[in-house]
Amino acid sequence: MTTVYTIGHGRHAWRDFLALLQKYEIAFLCDVRSVARSRWVQFNGKVLEAKLHENGIGYEWLPETGGKFKPVPEDLNRGIERILEIAAEARTVIMCSESKPLTTHKQARANCHRVGMLAPILRSKGAKRIIHILPDGGAIEFDEAAVSSVW
Repeated sequence: MTTVYTIGHGRHAWRDFLALLQKYEIAFLCDVRSVARSRWVQFNGKVLEAKLHENGIGYEWLPETGGKFKPVPEDLNRGIERILEIAAEARTVIMCSESKPLTTHKQARANCHRVGMLAPILRSKGAKRIIHILPDGGAIEFDEAAVSSVW
């Protein structure tokens, strides 16, 4: 049974972000941003990769799964397959920048492409569970396909 976690780095201090990963015993992080850059230097690709490795967590950047640009279907599929391959071997989280998976509207909507685009595809390709890690340390599961999305 393949489980994929999701998380957004948001404005977390490094120690707080790492604590979230450790709480959920994450062994591998797939960076699903189109561009592995952030205003917060600790989340720039090479810096993030080094900090994760220092803490025993694997890292791979999969720009083909990013939401800034419409992905080429073949590339997106290759990225999805890579996430599932990694998740079959290690507790894996996919990460982008949006810290909350859902908006706070009366009728919640996908707040990022992890929820609106990637989660439904991951489910259709065999992920049995998708667990969204929240900024406060909690987690939620829901039917992502039932949530409105711009993706």
